[in-house]
Amino acid sequence: MRRLKMANTMFGSKIANPYSEALLQLGLNLYLKEENADTQVFFQIIFDMENLLTILKLTPVLEKYLANPLILDKDKKNVLEKCLSKKTSSTTKNFLMLLVDKKRIGFLQIITQTFLNKAYDFVCLKFVEVYSASTLSKEQKTQLIEKLKILLGPEFTTSKVYYSKINVTFRVDKEILGGFIIKVDSKIIDLSLRGELESLARQMEINLIG
Repeated sequence: MRRLKMANTMFGSKIANPYSEALLQLGLNLYLKEENADTQVFFQIIFDMENLLTILKLTPVLEKYLANPLILDKDKKNVLEKCLSKKTSSTTKNFLMLLVDKKRIGFLQIITQTFLNKAYDFVCLKFVEVYSASTLSKEQKTQLIEKLKILLGPEFTTSKVYYSKINVTFRVDKEILGGFIIKVDSKIIDLSLRGELESLARQMEINLIG
């Protein structure tokens, strides 16, 4: 069962890459044009796909419906139209209709997630979660965000290169005692008092064993 799930995931990734790349390239072509309106279209596509991914995660039955080969393409397109907001760009709508025509709409979630990963890399957008023992003040949040922008800059330079965007979510976790725990993608930076105590305890255990 586990092998089957892994195989399906690999197959889904193989399907997702060319379609997500095609949408990204289309968006980048608009982004690289001089017209401001076209530049905004690229970011609107990102917003569209973020909204779509949220809907897919909240209603798993939607993707099952779209993947059902017994349901007519026109019915799938009607359902998709109803899921999209009025602000959805025509580029996004056309892309989704293409997925229906190409019988790839059943892979919508992985295509959407893959596209967003590629788009975030391009615009250097980083999603960061900061956990603290108590609610931080506005000034503390501002100072921490500025430090994170520098910290997350390219490793090959010592200058203060900022990411163009950094999305920071602040959360309170009473168990960390003091300090911070910072999560960036799959990485965790533990600057908490609890983390220090646990590290000290491990070190003492190693010394005792040794």
